[in-house]
Amino acid sequence: MNSTTYIELGFWQKLQSDSSKEGIRSQLEISDVLEDSKVITDIPIELIQQDEFLQNLLLKEQQPTPCDTNYISKKVNGLNNDSSIEDLCATYMLASTATACNYIEKEFGVIALSAESIHNRRNLFVGDGIDMYRNIPYPHRYDSFKDKLANPCNSIIIIDPYIIKKKMVDSEGCVSFPGLTNNMESLLDAIIPNQLKIDFHLTIISSLDNPDDIKRAYEKFKKCLKRIKKELSFKLCIVYTETGYNPDIESFHSRHVLSNTFSIDSEDGLDIFDGRGYITKNNPVISIVFPRLLGDCRKDFTKSINWIASVKKHIQEAPDKFICGVKDNRLFDLVD
Repeated sequence: MNSTTYIELGFWQKLQSDSSKEGIRSQLEISDVLEDSKVITDIPIELIQQDEFLQNLLLKEQQPTPCDTNYISKKVNGLNNDSSIEDLCATYMLASTATACNYIEKEFGVIALSAESIHNRRNLFVGDGIDMYRNIPYPHRYDSFKDKLANPCNSIIIIDPYIIKKKMVDSEGCVSFPGLTNNMESLLDAIIPNQLKIDFHLTIISSLDNPDDIKRAYEKFKKCLKRIKKELSFKLCIVYTETGYNPDIESFHSRHVLSNTFSIDSEDGLDIFDGRGYITKNNPVISIVFPRLLGDCRKDFTKSINWIASVKKHIQEAPDKFICGVKDNRLFDLVD
């Protein structure tokens, strides 16, 4: 995956000069040190050679790419053009204030860290991610889930062979998909931001009782997204799968949510919440990881790469009648 991290000199200078950030610096120093990321920085080579953490960047197979002083700020200013897939899936460590970084995250769905706000983002440096268990009495499970997942994103792939497989037809002939209404809507509401300056990319791959229902499912998803995220513009794609998307990687039964900043794995499906906001009894463990950032999470990183690549291949090879919507997703451009 072409994961890119931009590091401004001002970010590192502020982080180094603030003694209260010592714990964060320690976590950075014992991490994989951006091992799987292409690092672009305006930090002079002389300073990199003198700094204990920055020296590790020189030990990577892919050494950091130097850039001019204003290069990174120009990249940030260019996000609004939606022209660079790489930049819209990148991580930014900026000399900007926390307020400025928060604006970038909310408007473009990328991670933008400032030295003053990084202590609030410790979950990004936890390689093992976060697990939520059904038998632990969270005060408000749905709110707790949303809080733990309070990270920006602009692209998502959802893999669940059963989430819209079943349909229901009422006495008046109206068709509905219970998996969307009862489960997927609350999940989408929790993980998709309320606003972005750019289109949100959403790809869903699942089975259907009848593949001819794919257009109907697509329209139901469009109405759902319009209802819960009125301010967003979507590029949506629903993809039917019959036998799985890449059995060499994992079974058809597995369920995943992949985004440009996090991923979710669920043991028994993505029907995570019941009507009261509790984690359902059929879903004992929800794992949330941040595989593209700094933590020691190479296994999760590799798994995300494999899943994104397998879904991309499946869409490329699937008959047109099994696909409805826009095939594009930024995540597909991050794998070969």
